[in-house]
Amino acid sequence: MFHGSIPADLRAIIHEHTATWAGQSEDIYVGCSGNFTIERVLHDAGFRLHGCDVQLYSSAIGWYLAGRELPITIRPESYGELDWLAPYMDGRASTLAVVMLGSRFFQWIGRGAHPYYGRMLRAYQQQFPELHAKTVAKIEALPLRLASYAAMDVNQWLAEQVPPEAPVVAFPPFFAGDYESQFAALDKHLDWPAPEYPTLDDAAKETLIERITDRPHWVLGLHFDVDELAGQLRGQVQTANRGVPINVYSSVARSRIVRPNQRLEMVKAPRLTPGQRLGEQLTLAPLTMGQFATLRSQYMNHNIRPGTPTMALAVLVDGVVAGAFAYATPKYDPHNVYLLSDFPVAPTSYGRLAKLVLYAALSTEAQFLAQRAMNTRLTRLNTTAFTQRPVSMKYRGLLRLNSRKDSADPAYRYQLDYGSQLGRWSLADGFAQWRSKHGRADGLKAEGSKEEQAQ
Repeated sequence: MFHGSIPADLRAIIHEHTATWAGQSEDIYVGCSGNFTIERVLHDAGFRLHGCDVQLYSSAIGWYLAGRELPITIRPESYGELDWLAPYMDGRASTLAVVMLGSRFFQWIGRGAHPYYGRMLRAYQQQFPELHAKTVAKIEALPLRLASYAAMDVNQWLAEQVPPEAPVVAFPPFFAGDYESQFAALDKHLDWPAPEYPTLDDAAKETLIERITDRPHWVLGLHFDVDELAGQLRGQVQTANRGVPINVYSSVARSRIVRPNQRLEMVKAPRLTPGQRLGEQLTLAPLTMGQFATLRSQYMNHNIRPGTPTMALAVLVDGVVAGAFAYATPKYDPHNVYLLSDFPVAPTSYGRLAKLVLYAALSTEAQFLAQRAMNTRLTRLNTTAFTQRPVSMKYRGLLRLNSRKDSADPAYRYQLDYGSQLGRWSLADGFAQWRSKHGRADGLKAEGSKEEQAQ
């Protein structure tokens, strides 16, 4: 029901540490409440809980959980498109349900001329009474309640409202502006008494650390190292390979470390090697998640964070693995499958083997397998490339560049979104095209007699 989450292992550490404060304090103050994961973890721990945040989404939840009215209305300039929501704005659970559902579909308002967004908006409006009733029921069933909630800057809150001896738990957002962009559509269409606050940049986080760690009891989660707190680093949680590790600093002297455990399985088919010439027949073979993880860990760019695929396929030529790719279930357009990963094996004698993997991913055979696995008609493919260049050389010529924007990942300059029709050719035709355009091999002898190739 709520956006975002804190990993389960991290929630366990918070519960373990705060349990040691029983009998020493009746209250726990949670800074940067976000989606109230920490409060939900502690709802039955016997403490009075206090929350704080600056976003509309969080404040709507916080006010409701604290038993307060929700001073949220539809903006006059949005009334023409959202007047049908007015009967639901009661200042209580019904308003909160509008905020929570609006966080999912407000982003499409104003884009209704596009066939996809227009269809999604109409669907949401038609189904809204039922969706709203279910959401209200879930909200009213929540066992969590807050002793207080403050819609204000966390540093100001700590300085002005939180007693100096009170325990504090805080996991501030990793990157400045994260939540502002995530919930921008809510602020665009809903009016509320939004607080003024400074950006939680590095300097503000330094102030936050100082105002938390001078207390008797505290837990602080950060995605960076703090040298001054090295002696109080009690845990580190990394739930996925190449995922961002979260450091847990705490006044409680109990240490935990969590590392990802990736299940790997052997791929028994041989892999293409340097000096080996490709055969004649291009085929696809389903991979288990463990087999795909084995190939991905060995061949995919280690700077790319792995996702969880719905279906993974090996690309083989005469039974020899030349690469692999994986699809993820469509998230928005049900007919547009997402190409999650694609990579060739390496090293080989073929400089453009990565394009052969794309030819295979765009084939009618791949389309058929994906449709069968996802039980839906798939007509298009899209993917995202993070790169230092304005164009991806791998995708250029095969996929269409739909958008180019600055990357949110500091390791890359650009985020490129590509798309293409799915099922553009058969595997045989795609292989023939690849051979004629990209099939040059380095270091291999020219085609000749079988006796010459055998030498």
